[in-house]
Amino acid sequence: MTHPTVGHPAGLPDDPRADVTAPTPECPVEITLAALHGRWTTLVIRELLRGDHSYSELRAALPVMSDKVLSDRLAHLTRAGVVDRDRRPSWPPRVRYTLTPNGHRLGPVLQALWDWGAYGEEPRSTGDDPVGLRELPVHPKADGAARC
Repeated sequence: MTHPTVGHPAGLPDDPRADVTAPTPECPVEITLAALHGRWTTLVIRELLRGDHSYSELRAALPVMSDKVLSDRLAHLTRAGVVDRDRRPSWPPRVRYTLTPNGHRLGPVLQALWDWGAYGEEPRSTGDDPVGLRELPVHPKADGAARC
């Protein structure tokens, strides 16, 4: 028996390169998934969608997250071009983290992930929002039910 996808074009339906049969580094979906890689990454982005933050502000907003993981996620997001690290000359040195224009473009992506998770299958909860994604509207067509 063959796998159900054998013989079917890869990629999204409107992708002109739909004959690709394996993920490539140039694939826009793979680029996006690489930027969002890692537990807590989406929550760091969520906080930065609300505005720029210092490390300690991010730490306070995500108290369960360890210092090592927060540092790793900020470094990863900076390398991925999602976050800018602005070191301001002063004593003690001050660092602010802010989303780049590409980082801001992840807002609707998070909204789509939220929508898929909330509506893509039977609800797993009674309407609660354990990670606080409903608090920040990022999708221009958001109806108030799903927020990210």
